[in-house]
Amino acid sequence: MVNRKAAASPKSSEWARVIIEKAPAGIIVMDRKGRVTDFNPAAAAISGYSRDKALGRPVLEVLVSEVDREDSPLRSAIRGEEVEPQEITVRNRLEQLVPVMLSAFPLREKGGKILGGVIIFRDLTGIKRLEKERRHLVNMFAHDLKTPVVGMAGLVRRLLQGKAGPLSEPQQNFLGIIDREMRSLELLINNFLEFVRLDLRMLTPLPSAMQVESECQEILTLLQPLAEAKNIALKTGYPQEVLVVQADPLLFRRTLENLLENAIKYSPPQTTVALEVQAQGQDVLFAVKDQGPGIPAEDLPHLFEIYYRGAAAGKEKGFGLGLATVKRIIDAHGGRIWVESHPGEGSTFYFTLPRERTS
Repeated sequence: MVNRKAAASPKSSEWARVIIEKAPAGIIVMDRKGRVTDFNPAAAAISGYSRDKALGRPVLEVLVSEVDREDSPLRSAIRGEEVEPQEITVRNRLEQLVPVMLSAFPLREKGGKILGGVIIFRDLTGIKRLEKERRHLVNMFAHDLKTPVVGMAGLVRRLLQGKAGPLSEPQQNFLGIIDREMRSLELLINNFLEFVRLDLRMLTPLPSAMQVESECQEILTLLQPLAEAKNIALKTGYPQEVLVVQADPLLFRRTLENLLENAIKYSPPQTTVALEVQAQGQDVLFAVKDQGPGIPAEDLPHLFEIYYRGAAAGKEKGFGLGLATVKRIIDAHGGRIWVESHPGEGSTFYFTLPRERTS
């Protein structure tokens, strides 16, 4: 017969103690006056204070923000406010600066009265080190790889122009193939660098007021020959009001060109690709619609991942960088991007951009 007392699970307070002790992030529990009532090993490792030294002290003595203002996350937490995850720098007991991701929430009794709060923070030192190494890698990639590729491509084009003397037909054919492949390699390198710089915030948008319809029409005019080559009609829909967005013109062009080119690329001949624009509250909504094969449901969650190419890509060439870069551009502008699609019914890519500056 089972001994129910022996089989009973530990008390919730015991579980809470184990979770706090083993948590990989620093956890500080404080009372309503902002004094430390609990302090786990991860918090000790980051702050430099042992649990015994920290208990009973004001939180602001144990976890010292490099920039101490009334609106700082730590002071907001002590006032009983909920703090969304944000990056700050704290100074530990050895006067070392430590970057952390910090969040906080109040502890309340049933009636709503604040009893204290919890601060959770994770050391970002390792992540920052990796980010620095990635930045160095990007700079190395740009200089040590892009520079010789561009140089070789230039020499090949000079040969094709006859700068080193006349060429036989086979030589021209071979150099033509080399030239096309070098252009593809240049494009891959440029797209990769653009994506990584956006991802690492090495390339940030420079928003300006941009008149939507005129900018869109310029891009459509540029892509008209590509559509005509496949007998695809380009249609547009704009509201009567003049819409203005705050966007980086070059990055906006990069975004819309990519989506329209994809729509044309994956659409069968004698179909329509449509661009529709409308106001949506504080944003402008753009929709690029095609009548292509659609996208399988299993591919939809991964479309904006780097190097992902779903089944719908078929034999079309590409490196899977375009949509990943587009998402980074829209995110950097404070907008959203998503897709709706069903196999055999075409796809619609939506994205929004703010009408006013967000910062």
